[in-house]
Amino acid sequence: MFSRASQLLKAGAVALALSPSALAAAQPGPPAPGGLRLPANYLSRFSTTELLASNEVGFGVRYFPLPLAQDIRVSLAKQPNYWEYNVSTRAKDTLFAVGVFDNGATATAGIPRLEVTHDPFKGVQYSARLQGNTAYSRFTGGYAFTVAGDRVRVLNNVGVAYDYQGGDREVVAPYTQTEVGGGYGRSFGRLNTSFGTTARAFTFPVQRQAQGSVDLSVGANITPVTGLTFDGSHLERFAVGTVPVDDLNFARYQESNFGVTYRLPVAQTPPAFTLGAVRTRVTRKWTDDYTAVRGDLLFRVEALPVLVGPSIGYEWPRDRMTSRWLLSLSFLPK
Repeated sequence: MFSRASQLLKAGAVALALSPSALAAAQPGPPAPGGLRLPANYLSRFSTTELLASNEVGFGVRYFPLPLAQDIRVSLAKQPNYWEYNVSTRAKDTLFAVGVFDNGATATAGIPRLEVTHDPFKGVQYSARLQGNTAYSRFTGGYAFTVAGDRVRVLNNVGVAYDYQGGDREVVAPYTQTEVGGGYGRSFGRLNTSFGTTARAFTFPVQRQAQGSVDLSVGANITPVTGLTFDGSHLERFAVGTVPVDDLNFARYQESNFGVTYRLPVAQTPPAFTLGAVRTRVTRKWTDDYTAVRGDLLFRVEALPVLVGPSIGYEWPRDRMTSRWLLSLSFLPK
């Protein structure tokens, strides 16, 4: 399985690199240094780019956009025990991805993956994901539709999963997947609130196993005075039953987040570099008995579209002997 996955990953990388969309000339846009003309929407693509500089999530960059007409993203990041390196693009509601992907900071190796997934908000769905390093592979097809004015989405898939669980343990099984999700938000003056829920059901007929799970999330933020914002969110997950594929097994989970942000007033003619905001964040994962507190200093740099600065924090995991300082860069939209 692993050698076959490696061959397909290499073939996928070559196919993606040589695809006509990847080689197409960039659309007319603002000129870049050296005379290269960038696509008209190139700068907006950076809104989903992740810059990593932390002893929590590694060092590098994820989803960096290439200056091509087709929005192709590259990722390169160093985790303690492995490298992430991958290429991905999305065209007409279809994701194409190949490379080695994040497997968590404590893992000994990343997840090699070759994937083609077509998942529009409504309509026909299909996915082929081939993975290694004990991550599950799948081949699925289905359909999604919406109700209540597109506020609720219903997804139904059928497929086959392959899960190598180490040693001589492996699972090859057909399964069904049903998900229903939606959300609602409302404002009360300066207070903004939101509520969301997702219900899932997986069945594995051959193994005669099934699992159901429900996520309930609430959030709120308020700005009592100009520049000062309080925000909080909470997630509750309930699950019953088990299925034979580890990656599809959900469990009871609770997490709360709280933050306070103060944005300094912006001068009519701001300097090229100045302090823009200060922020405090608290994360509590109740089921894991984990707490983290972070403090951020965020600077306003004229040439950057976001506020950026150092973040210093401390975490208390279940094993208090492994508590540690958290050092990273943090970001905030201007």
